[in-house]
Amino acid sequence: MFSGIIETTGRVSAPVSPEGGRLVIAGVSFAKELSLGESVAINGACMTVVSSDNEGFSVDVSRETLRVTRMGALVRGDRVNLERAMRLSDRVGGHVVLGHVDCLGRIDGRRAEGNTEFFSVFVPAPFHRYLIPKGSIAVEGISLTVNRFEDCSEDAGSLVELAIIPHTLKVTALGERVPGNLVHLELDMMGKYADRFREMDHRSDGNRRV
Repeated sequence: MFSGIIETTGRVSAPVSPEGGRLVIAGVSFAKELSLGESVAINGACMTVVSSDNEGFSVDVSRETLRVTRMGALVRGDRVNLERAMRLSDRVGGHVVLGHVDCLGRIDGRRAEGNTEFFSVFVPAPFHRYLIPKGSIAVEGISLTVNRFEDCSEDAGSLVELAIIPHTLKVTALGERVPGNLVHLELDMMGKYADRFREMDHRSDGNRRV
């Protein structure tokens, strides 16, 4: 479990093959503190440390992870966002992030206003149903607030506006993203549970009427 507050960034030193396998991240400030089996979110995707040294660490990437994320598109030198799993005693500065990427979104636009940059991110259906104004969303593992959103259509998805402050652009890899780039998205867990409960209640009501 994570909070969406990025601790540091690293660089891909050895990318994973299209069939899955080992991904190596270097230039990691907390690498020497990692233990075998520890969880680290890489661009918001929860991965298990299989080896580490003073400079970086390695994870094994499964075919399923490659299917639902853009981990397979990472190349040597790419900068990635990193966060270690929360301790129970930690402050939750962002929101509860599981590190389970729901889908790939797309940066549709980016504009600067004063010292803030506004990103427009496309959230595909059916995941756009979990968006609410001023709600939470994790983009590349970063806990962000939904400023506003506009539904493109019921079947297509929604465009979400996110305000990114200079600090976030500096300490994460988000500042390097441009329109057209794909990004990992994790929607708010509470919305997904509420939707599931509503679905089960609806099924129960239907069974009682029969």
